[in-house]
Amino acid sequence: MSQNPWTFAGIDPSAGAGLYQDLRVFQSLGLRGKGVPTCLTVQNLNGVRNVEPVGEKLFSAMVETLAEESLPGALKIGLLPMSLCGVVEEFLGSLPVETPVVLDPVYHFGTGGGMVSPEEYRGMARILFSRVSLATPNLPEALELAGWSLERYPDDLSLMARRIHEQYGPPAILLKGGHFTGEGPKVDLFWTPLGETLYHHQPKPVSGVHGGGCTLSSLVAGLALISGGSPMEPVVSRALALYQRLLDGAVMPAGTTERAILEPDRIHQGFPENSSPS
Repeated sequence: MSQNPWTFAGIDPSAGAGLYQDLRVFQSLGLRGKGVPTCLTVQNLNGVRNVEPVGEKLFSAMVETLAEESLPGALKIGLLPMSLCGVVEEFLGSLPVETPVVLDPVYHFGTGGGMVSPEEYRGMARILFSRVSLATPNLPEALELAGWSLERYPDDLSLMARRIHEQYGPPAILLKGGHFTGEGPKVDLFWTPLGETLYHHQPKPVSGVHGGGCTLSSLVAGLALISGGSPMEPVVSRALALYQRLLDGAVMPAGTTERAILEPDRIHQGFPENSSPS
């Protein structure tokens, strides 16, 4: 298997999210990542102003050209226009079954707005969720996919994950509860038909994070490659622990409103020199 993780994601000129952030995360794990852009965005840390999807023919050509050298050892999929779902579905069918594929199903941007309608979003899930190893919706995305109205937190997370599995078929789900605005710990849920694990995290002092979902999903993809076929649950546990470390070191850049950025190089803090974070 190739030791290169790939990412299909949007281009964020601020470099705090999307394809650039994914590649930074892979590099911080000691991996040389490769990336194919799915769309170009006009944005800074304060918001997204425009999104332009990459054309299907160009995207397909980039994927095919990279694949001539080698297939990915792991794949992370982020912001994806509906027009590219067919190409991605076909590519997933060409991968060895053991290839870890992590899908971060981006619906709305952190500062509001999005690039797909609710119908297109659910259509993407129907096409791709059953073809990946892990789907990582955040709380608003899970509510949209499950058609759910949150009443009991965190009890509803398990019910929502089960409904998403039944409707769209992902074999494993990491439902991220960081968007919950009530009191108490933030709760993430790792769910499969065989069992579930809840992760409780104390709230962080930052009110918002730019590129959080991108960072976490690329951590999972990279660590899944490093683990060499380990079950997904311990990989997710490790990724969440490293993500919490990044949140502790989040930086609030000058000129932004309330959104901090994450610096992937900081996951090495606390490790002995030359040791692996895996």
